[in-house]
Amino acid sequence: MSRARIPPDSRRDLWIPAGFVLFFIALAGLQLWFVLLANRSFSGLVTDPKPASGVHAAAHAPDWSARLAFAPDTPLAGRLSVELKGADGAPLTPDRLIATAERATRFPQLLPIAFHAVGPGRFEAPLRLPLAGDWAVRLTLTQAGATSERIETLEVAP
Repeated sequence: MSRARIPPDSRRDLWIPAGFVLFFIALAGLQLWFVLLANRSFSGLVTDPKPASGVHAAAHAPDWSARLAFAPDTPLAGRLSVELKGADGAPLTPDRLIATAERATRFPQLLPIAFHAVGPGRFEAPLRLPLAGDWAVRLTLTQAGATSERIETLEVAP
């Protein structure tokens, strides 16, 4: 058996595949360095610690809770009632109550809600929704100069 001999001219071309291999090893090393740099410098999600204009920090806002109820007249329309209670469980009547109903869909929905008082700590508003599903009701309450906000979920069946 005779061994095939590699001509000397073909040995000169062996640097081409070695160059490709070395290039991709260097590229992988560069990407690894970028990943390590990103992991060392990113500490997580950052939220704005400053309150929005006109809204005081939660530490200065009164503690309160809200309970929503939707009484439908038709599948997507009816009366929305909210019962507000202070930290001591007593009915809470704020100086100002602003509410919106929000639903994140392909085309986001945002509806203002105009509540009127029906009793101590109880408010009602007519509500007509364009879509069934889970709605987030954002309640912004102002009392004694302090403003705070709560988001409650309202499920509306079709």
